[in-house]
Amino acid sequence: MEEIIQNNKVSRLVLFSGGVDSTTALIWSMQMQPTEALIFKYPSIHNHQEIQSALRICKKYNIRHHLLDISSLFVGFKSALLQSDSSCIPQAYYDKENISSLLIPFRNGIFISVASGLAQSLNIPSLVIANHSGDHPLYPDCTQAFIDAMRQAVWHGSGVELLSPFCNYSKKEIVQLGMGLHIDYSQTYSCYKGTPKHCNQCPTCLESLEAFMANNLHIER
Repeated sequence: MEEIIQNNKVSRLVLFSGGVDSTTALIWSMQMQPTEALIFKYPSIHNHQEIQSALRICKKYNIRHHLLDISSLFVGFKSALLQSDSSCIPQAYYDKENISSLLIPFRNGIFISVASGLAQSLNIPSLVIANHSGDHPLYPDCTQAFIDAMRQAVWHGSGVELLSPFCNYSKKEIVQLGMGLHIDYSQTYSCYKGTPKHCNQCPTCLESLEAFMANNLHIER
């Protein structure tokens, strides 16, 4: 674990991957409350690049971060994103045919549970996750029903408040908000292939590009 420092004045802990959504949530949160970032290390194809992006962004904005290795929790899990070969990642938009291969079972449930325990330990009263409405038809652990259930469980189990500010936002709306916060999205990383440069063909790349284009934002990543 890296840079975990007791600080009772911190109000929010943001689950931070270095991608478009969580970067927006992180900068949005820090405009209102003292905020720290929680970065998870786990065995997905793209996690190494995510971590590098997350660390750069934390350094740029001078945000204290926590880097926590939870790799062992995913032993035995089945998902294309947990394989060593990125050729299994589909080159197309999300749909019902390819989503089953990309699902990491209960990932957000695991992330929220671990983060809630850490927040409780550090006396941080609120936890922020950046799921959005575009995830709802695809990932069961991104839906409003799931968030509502986890919010109750987290509160009763730890006294930590779970916030999901973008649960009913589209990706376009998240990017629009981020532009108002002057976020440099060229520094974010959202590619399932895990290559240093975005492939611009996998589902998450295409989703981000579509949101950028909808906001007349042209960037290279």
